[in-house]
Amino acid sequence: MEARRHSDEIRRVAALRAYDILDTPREEEFDEVVRVVSAICGTPISVINLIDSSRQWFKAELGLGVRETPLPASICAHAILQPDLFIVPDTLEDARFADNPLVTGEPHLRFYAGALLESPEGLPLGTICVLDYQPRELDENQKALLRLTARQIMKMIELRRLNAMERIAREKAETRAESTSARLAHANRESELREQFIAVLGHDLRNPLASIQAGADLVKRGRLTLDEMLHLTQGSISRMSTLIDNILDFARGRLGNGIDLERHDVVLTPLLAQVVDELRAASPDRSFVSHIAMDQPVSCDAGRIGQLLSNLLGNAVVYGAPGTPIAIDARIEDGTFGLSVTNHGDPIPAEALARLFEPFFRGEVRASQQGLGLGLYICSEIARAHGGTLTATSTTDATAFLFRMPTLGT
Repeated sequence: MEARRHSDEIRRVAALRAYDILDTPREEEFDEVVRVVSAICGTPISVINLIDSSRQWFKAELGLGVRETPLPASICAHAILQPDLFIVPDTLEDARFADNPLVTGEPHLRFYAGALLESPEGLPLGTICVLDYQPRELDENQKALLRLTARQIMKMIELRRLNAMERIAREKAETRAESTSARLAHANRESELREQFIAVLGHDLRNPLASIQAGADLVKRGRLTLDEMLHLTQGSISRMSTLIDNILDFARGRLGNGIDLERHDVVLTPLLAQVVDELRAASPDRSFVSHIAMDQPVSCDAGRIGQLLSNLLGNAVVYGAPGTPIAIDARIEDGTFGLSVTNHGDPIPAEALARLFEPFFRGEVRASQQGLGLGLYICSEIARAHGGTLTATSTTDATAFLFRMPTLGT
């Protein structure tokens, strides 16, 4: 049975095509995602599927060997009409698919599970799905993974679009340059940033994916339980999500949009405590000592303040000395909200301290450790967008980051 059209099909297809991703070459970042999802769900087939007006096209696929199929045979065309996960335990037992040529003939698909890829406006563009030749089910952890992976894929697709917009803006800027020397200086700077950007994507983003893949291989060999694997996967995906969020924010800033805020009067104590608890759970071998007790509301974007604290705590976990506590202090005094994160360890050299908030700074920060990438830059931009400041101090005793902003906004 062919799926009916989406209730807002024209807008849906327009949103998909605006990403300019259809018919693009294979990209390793997307291919790695389907390999990992297939390994964790234990299925021979995994697909990142985009539903066009008359076909389904695969940005990445494992186990099918084709890049597109006609829309009438698409199970995903049904999936985009459903909220949340769409699961078909046995296609032959479902009237919508019992006569589907992909079910009755090659490759004889009997199981399907897909999570929606949705635009920021909530329009379904496709799915990340897994398929099998046998009827089956997914457990709750595997379902959660599909939902989480769908959100990360949309961030990756959004990042592709922002990269293209940045490239167009750069080309226009180069065209408007007033002199050859200005064009050369601009081009050299853009080339440097582009190389740094590629280095982050190629190294930092690939690391958590490689970790997930390695864990899946250990599960296959019986050297790691599925529960242990899913615990590692959640941490890896969390790191990948933070990195992608930072890169998206950086790309938007490069296009002149800056850090976007949705300010409200918020009592921040519960949010900040939750962020600390999340980092404590993710780093059980580290000690966190927090003093957060405020009942006065602050005019801010609460999500961005949480992002700032999460980035600062993640930095302290990575660069703080093991076995020493990480201190968090949040308070309101004289109409100013202050938030500090302090860790112990080797001091940051003065020359590196002066550059901590530069994007893609990868210089020597401490002995044998590399720079801090985008996280601290995004923190400084969040502080600036709130009309506040973010400063860093580092001595032989401790390294501290202090964020301050007026409680009533600017």
